[in-house]
Amino acid sequence: MDRAAARRKPLSLIATFVLSAAAFAQAPAAAPPSAKDEAIPSLRDAAVIVLRHARVIDGTGAPVRENQSLLIEGGKIRVVENDDAVKVPENAQTLDMSGKSVLPGLVMLHEHLMFTEPIGLTHAVDFSFPRLYLAFGVTTMRTAGTDFPQMELNLKRRIDAGSMPGPEIFITSPYFSGEGDPFLGAMIMKTPEEARRAVRFWGGEGFTWFKAYQWIPKDVLAALIDEAHHLGLRVTAHLRSVSCHDAAEMGIDNIEHGCFPSTDKLEDDLNGPRTRDLVSTLVQKGVVLTATPTNGRKPFSDFALEMLDPSARERISSEIARLKSPPPATAGDAIDSSYAHLLNAFAKAGGRLVLGSDAGGGGTVLAGTGDDDAIENMVRMGFPPLQVIRIATLEGARFLGVEGRTGSIAAGKEADLLVVRGNPVEHISDIENVEMVFSNGIAYDPKTLIAKVKGEVGWR
Repeated sequence: MDRAAARRKPLSLIATFVLSAAAFAQAPAAAPPSAKDEAIPSLRDAAVIVLRHARVIDGTGAPVRENQSLLIEGGKIRVVENDDAVKVPENAQTLDMSGKSVLPGLVMLHEHLMFTEPIGLTHAVDFSFPRLYLAFGVTTMRTAGTDFPQMELNLKRRIDAGSMPGPEIFITSPYFSGEGDPFLGAMIMKTPEEARRAVRFWGGEGFTWFKAYQWIPKDVLAALIDEAHHLGLRVTAHLRSVSCHDAAEMGIDNIEHGCFPSTDKLEDDLNGPRTRDLVSTLVQKGVVLTATPTNGRKPFSDFALEMLDPSARERISSEIARLKSPPPATAGDAIDSSYAHLLNAFAKAGGRLVLGSDAGGGGTVLAGTGDDDAIENMVRMGFPPLQVIRIATLEGARFLGVEGRTGSIAAGKEADLLVVRGNPVEHISDIENVEMVFSNGIAYDPKTLIAKVKGEVGWR
C-alpha cells in the first residue's frame, strides 16, 4: 500500500462512522415503555368498553345486582345500570359477562415487594410481584415494611407514571426496630431522637407510612408515632416488645396481623376482663387491625413452584427438607383459633378491619394467591362473604383515604375492577377464577401477566 492510500484509509473509516452515526440519529426513537404494553391487545386502544350482563358485587356490602352493564371510558366507570337502561355507543367494545361477577379491584394492606427465603435470603421482586398482584385482582396495595426502600419508591413512581403494570402502591418505610432484631434490613433504634430523625428523612423521601417492628423500645415507638403524626403521616406495627394496649394509648394508627394473647397477657379463654378491655381500648382509640389470615408454613403449591426462579426453588426445597417443618395448621383450625376469636370480637365491637396477605414476608405465601387465601380464610373464620369483600375493597380504600376514587363500583370512580367466573358471594373460592382485571381502565389478561413472570420469583 502506498503512502497516499494509507492516508486515505483512515479518512474513509471516519466518513463511514459519521454517516452511520447520522443514520442512527435519524432512526425513530423506540417508544417508551407503557403499562399498556401488556394489556389485552384487542382492548388496548379501545375508547369505550362496555361490560354487559354482569353480576355486580359493588364492594359496599350491598346485595349482588344481576344483569348489569358497566360503561368504561377514559379510565373511569361512567355508567353502572341495568342492562336495558344502558345504550351502548357505536364505538364501544362490548364484552359479554354472562356467568361472571364484577367486583372492585382488591385493596390490600399488608403486602411486600420482597421475597424472603427460609434461609433468610431476601430478594427485591420488583418485576414479578407487581404483575402477580395485578393478575389476581389487587389494584391498590400498601407495603408493610421493606429491605429495599429506594427500589419501592422508584417502582411506585414508574407505575404512577404509567410506564409499567402493577397496583397503585402506598409505600411504607424500612423497619423501625431495636436491639435483638436478627434481620439486617431493619433499622436498630436506641433513642427517641433516632426515630424522629429517621421519620423526617423517610417522610421527606416520599414514604407515607412507617413500620415499627417486634423489637422496638417503647419510648422509641412513642417518638415514632408522635413525629409521624406531626408530619401528617401514619404508623403501623408488628408488635411484641410493646403491647397492643400500650400502642393504642400512644395513638398508633394500625396494628399488623392483629393482637395475640401473648402480647397483651390475655386470658386463655379470651373471655375475661383483660381481653374485653383490650378490644374496648382498640375500638375507642380508632386503631385499625390488619388481618393476615394466611399460612406461611404450608407447602408451596404447584403454581408457586412454577413461579419460582429455579435456583430459588432448589434452595427452598433443600432448606424445607432440612428443617422438617411440622405439618401446618389446616384452614379449618383457624375457625376456632384465638386469632379468629379476637378478630371477630373486635369487629363485633365496632372495630375496623383491613386485610393483607403478608406475601413474601418469609414463608410460602406468594403475591396474588396469598391475597385469595386471606379472603377465603376470613370466610372460614366466620365472616360473611359480602363483609369480607367489603373489607378487602372499600374498607382498605377508606383507610388509605382514596375511597372517593376507588374501592367500590360506582359511576365516576376509577375503573379498577376484578372479573371472575362464578359468584364469590355464594362460593368464596370463585375469587380465584380471575378472567380479567382492569387497572385505571386498562384491561389485563391474568394469563399474560402470569406467563411473563414464570420462573422469575426469587430473582427479580
